[in-house]
Amino acid sequence: MPYVTLPSSNQNIKLHYEVHGSGDIKVLFIMGLRTEGRAWKYQTDFFLEKSSYQCVSYDNRGCGRSSIPSTLEYTTVQMAKDALELIDHLRWPQCHVVGVSMGGMIALELALLAHRRILSLTLMATHAGGLIGQAPFLGIRGIFRSLILRDEEQLVNNALSILYGPKTLSDPDKRQYFFNYHRERYRTRVPLKLAGMFGQMFAVQRHYISYADLLKIRYSNFPCLIMVGTEDRLVRKTNSYMLQKTLGCRLIRLEHAGHDLGGEFAEQVNQELLTFFESVDLKNQSSDIPVEYTTEIQALELCCQHRTHCFIYNLIGFFKGSLLGSILYYALTSGLIRNELMSIHLCARCMVLIGCIRGLRRSIGCIYNAIRARKFVKKQKLFLAQTTNNDGIGFSLTNRQKNGIPHGCGFEFPILPLIFTVCLSSLAYWTRQHN
Repeated sequence: MPYVTLPSSNQNIKLHYEVHGSGDIKVLFIMGLRTEGRAWKYQTDFFLEKSSYQCVSYDNRGCGRSSIPSTLEYTTVQMAKDALELIDHLRWPQCHVVGVSMGGMIALELALLAHRRILSLTLMATHAGGLIGQAPFLGIRGIFRSLILRDEEQLVNNALSILYGPKTLSDPDKRQYFFNYHRERYRTRVPLKLAGMFGQMFAVQRHYISYADLLKIRYSNFPCLIMVGTEDRLVRKTNSYMLQKTLGCRLIRLEHAGHDLGGEFAEQVNQELLTFFESVDLKNQSSDIPVEYTTEIQALELCCQHRTHCFIYNLIGFFKGSLLGSILYYALTSGLIRNELMSIHLCARCMVLIGCIRGLRRSIGCIYNAIRARKFVKKQKLFLAQTTNNDGIGFSLTNRQKNGIPHGCGFEFPILPLIFTVCLSSLAYWTRQHN
């Protein structure tokens, strides 16, 4: 059982991985939440029969035979760095990347982290984060039931209810087949630990990729493919439609499929993957951004680079500054004899003032970036037309047309940062005048 030990920047953890085949075409399969890499069995067995392919599946940190860091600071960015270290360890110059559910989130981060290493990107039953990424109630209920159930039969039936579509489960033969499959997996799996279980769940909740970052993937020089099941109870299918519109790629809709696309519709998924991989021109594949998209990439590099909404980003800056202000106040005055009421008053002013300074620094930076980016976008005439009939994502993108910047992707007029700046300036002035 091969392992790769990651460097100290990745907490020196060990990743367990399995190699299938020895061909020249490399494929990395990234599994989802609380699931071992061997769950890619239907895909790795299929490509093992193709002599030109070599596939690798692995256990994400916090799961299976990989290390489980005793911290809850798990992120999909961190897991993408794990995947990149594995690719480096395998000495793969480039590879096809396939991710399902949380694995798709990791694959998106990997595409941003190392786009030159990717031949193609396949996203199955996944999302880019944010409010739209929240799981449906039935999925959330199923996940929490899996945490408290102890009876094996109940655990397996609960897994079936959230992973497969009603049509599959209504077929007695298919239901019994998947019941036996998951029962065997439960019996042979490495027991989950709380740190790994909740760490991965927190990573999913923290996951967020902005429209600007999605557009960077759109303009990268590798093709994308999205697969979605119409009966998915863990990831809303609207997430896949949004990704398809933003990335400008092909979407495969699997009727009556649940969340486990690779198992429930293994034959169709395998054939689609094979067709997609073979459509990539390896000889003429370039690792550089296509020349026709360099202007778009320049625009995206100018806009705000933080991963959260500007208002939240600035508000966090204010609270961090307030905390720093209270610490500084008590550190500087701890040895002095002071009036109790005066100390409370000065402490409050110190907290608010430093919070304002830190928040203002962030909000002014957001305003500067927004205005600079808007000027560049308008000068280059990159804005695409807005539309009202657009599946609710705020802009119109066709599958073939990739040039242009959609409205609502970080290039709006910075109204909220301006309001925040005025409020903080007034608050800072109040701390100066108030006695």
